[in-house]
Amino acid sequence: MELAGLKQKGIAQARNHSDPGFKFTRRLIALASVGAIIVAPILASIFLPSLPISYGFAESVGGFMFFTDPREALVWTTGTGIVIGPVHTHLVYAIAGMYFGSSTVE
Repeated sequence: MELAGLKQKGIAQARNHSDPGFKFTRRLIALASVGAIIVAPILASIFLPSLPISYGFAESVGGFMFFTDPREALVWTTGTGIVIGPVHTHLVYAIAGMYFGSSTVE
């Protein structure tokens, strides 16, 4: 019981941490990540339209009905122009959830 109380006290202290540098660092990480993941490929496709952009995604291959199990394979695709793959969207969702979610709770 005493250990659980100490753990709860540590969690409460972490949640009540109000250093302005902490908020600035979190904001900087969020903006830098979105810039590198979304803005940089879009700007590269606008200024260098012939630049190939490769991205990978997991695809389920194999398996026939219920007789055999499908397996996941990493498929690489090359596109030109504006390419936004599943990795981009998932990372932006995670970053936006971390940044805006904690701001909304406050």
